[in-house]
This record gives sequence, C-alpha cells and structure tokens, in this order.
Amino acid sequence: MNFSVVNEKVAVIIPCYNSEKYLKKTIDSVIAQDYNPIEIIAIDDGSIDKTKEILNRYSPFIKILTHPNNANLGQAASINLGISETDAKFISFIDSDDIWYPEKIKKQVSALNQYPKIGLVYTNGYAIDEYDNNLYILFKKDFKERNLIGSILLDCYITSPTNVMIRAELFKKIGLFKVNNQSMDHDMFIRLSEVTNFFYLPECLIGYRRHPNQQSLNRRQWEDGFTILNDACKRYPYPSKIRRKRLSVLYYRLGEYDLLHGQYVKSFLYFVLSGILDPLRATCFVGNNLINKLNFIKN
Repeated sequence: MNFSVVNEKVAVIIPCYNSEKYLKKTIDSVIAQDYNPIEIIAIDDGSIDKTKEILNRYSPFIKILTHPNNANLGQAASINLGISETDAKFISFIDSDDIWYPEKIKKQVSALNQYPKIGLVYTNGYAIDEYDNNLYILFKKDFKERNLIGSILLDCYITSPTNVMIRAELFKKIGLFKVNNQSMDHDMFIRLSEVTNFFYLPECLIGYRRHPNQQSLNRRQWEDGFTILNDACKRYPYPSKIRRKRLSVLYYRLGEYDLLHGQYVKSFLYFVLSGILDPLRATCFVGNNLINKLNFIKN
C-alpha cells in the first residue's frame, strides 16, 4: 500500500512487569521505526527485577511512569495510565516481550489517514520464539476483515494489542480498558467494533512472542467471557443467535478446561450445554478433536 503519510504524533504504550529478559529488544524495535514523531510511554507495574534499571537507560528519550507507591495494579491499569498521559492522535501498544518491524507504525498511520472512518488498524505478523525465530504466521493468506456484526465477539481473532493502532478519540467515546478482567483485550476490541470499522494490513509487521514462561489461558479468562458477553448485549443489539453461539463457545471452553483438570462431571455438563446452544459448532469441535487424536495415535 502506498498511502500518503501525515506525521501525526503516535503514542506507543509499553506495560512492563518483570520484563528484563526481552524489554531492551522491545524498546529498540520501537525506536527503530521509520516514522516520527513517536512518544514512547513505558509503565513499570511494580517490577521487582531489573525492569526499572533497563527503562532508566532510555531516559529521557522515553517517558517512564509508575503507579502510586510503585504498586502492581495489572496490565489494564498500566495501559490506562499511559493513555491518560498522552495527547497523541493515534495510540499503539506493545507487550514488553514482543517486537515490531521497522515499517509498522508508518503503514498503520498511512491507513488511518487514508480512511477517516476507520478507527482501528491491525497488522499481520509472526509468532516468534524466545530467540526471535518465526514459528507461524498469525493470519492466513486468505484472511480478510469483513466488519461483520458480532464477528469479533464470537472469535477474538486479533491476537494481541501489539498489532493494533487506534484513534485516541475513540477512548473518550467508549472508555478505557477494564481492570481485573483477564480478557480485557477482547472486551476492548468488541466495544471498538460497536462504534467504528477495523482495517487489516496483511503485511507481517510484528513479532508476537511465544515462549515457555508465557502465561497460558486459564479458567478465569473463560469465566470473564460471560461478563463480557452480557455487557455487550446490554450495550448493542446483537442478534440472539450471536449470543447463543458465543455462549456455546464459552461453555465448550470451560468443559475443555475442566476435562483437562479431572473435573469430568462438570466437563460433561458444559459440553452438553454447548451442544444444545449450537449443535453444529459443537459437533465440529468434537470432530476436529477426534481427528487430531486419531492422527496423534497413528504417528
């Protein structure tokens, strides 16, 4: 894409908690962007390792924030603090172990300038290991953003805030990230989809870190999904079939989690609820799992 670039200020918000292993690579990848002006805002969320020391090496080039009494308040509170401390027109986020490739910001700004009705731009990228090796591509070649009602509610296909840029004005309209919600990214993308359109850049412009110490999905994240769904249906007139399909997914995921943790009766009940709400989707889930298990046995 060859969009004209208007150099509006972009804020890059980096929430940090015990991030010493990858933080320097992350910040250096932001500094290496071929776009100006960029305001880098790093929030130290009560780290007890060398995170603060690494951040101080970049001062005053980057803005370093902390919570009162150097408290650990979580990622959402840290991101919200960063948003509140900038007057930039566009806001990007990067997790403290991810990396960007040099044209990421420029291409996203270009898209936002080209399409005034677009409020969020996200890019393709690679999942990378702890040594920056590419593991797999995030979006397949035929992926397209269709801006269909409820699509992001049903399936959070935007994997991370790291590949997103948002018009700052939208936060005044929908509010900030919800604190104490382990699916805060999904909730934010749903709220944004209700007031604006998304735009997808197929270029691979980020590295999304997958490594052994990364926190895996836990039961709380699926439980929070029910709150997110209920809030969404109160705000926006989603069709009843969207609500049913999402409930089916959440019950299935709870069943899957409980099955892996030996809660067989609870797991069975969740699978039954999932099947009642969306028989076709539940059948597809079960069928795919059986196929995977058979392939595993054969190999």
